[in-house]
Amino acid sequence: MLKLNKVQQKKYDEIIDNLKLKSIKITEIRSNIIKLIIISEHINIQQLTLKLEKLLGNVNLASIYNTIDLLLKEHSISSNTFDGKNIWYELSTNKSAHIKCDECGDIKHVSVDKLNNINFNEFEKLLNDRNKHLEHVKIELHVICEQCQTKTK
Repeated sequence: MLKLNKVQQKKYDEIIDNLKLKSIKITEIRSNIIKLIIISEHINIQQLTLKLEKLLGNVNLASIYNTIDLLLKEHSISSNTFDGKNIWYELSTNKSAHIKCDECGDIKHVSVDKLNNINFNEFEKLLNDRNKHLEHVKIELHVICEQCQTKTK
């Protein structure tokens, strides 16, 4: 059984409440997928499947994909591809930023409190000039991390 801290439990409860409001059944696999995404911050299908198999035993891959599709449709999670190949899933937020090392592939999530210092109004001004409404922002910063810089020296 997966344990969530208070902040994670609050996020979990919000997602579950939203799904229940829409009369969407909360199955054991759906519940565990949501928890794993919350705990992991970023997770791909392969990682998700391995963790689910450890928790539940044999799992139906179609159930995993159907749940991911449902959570994407409900805007509970969002997807990112950092390397053009693998899709990573995370909780949806209206602002998200990631730092990816282009050498080793390490991905770091930028915390929301650090994003609060960025002036997102400039994006809204840019879109208002085009009669568009900003839904959410994803920022992806590509770097060479300190460890990779050390290796190449």
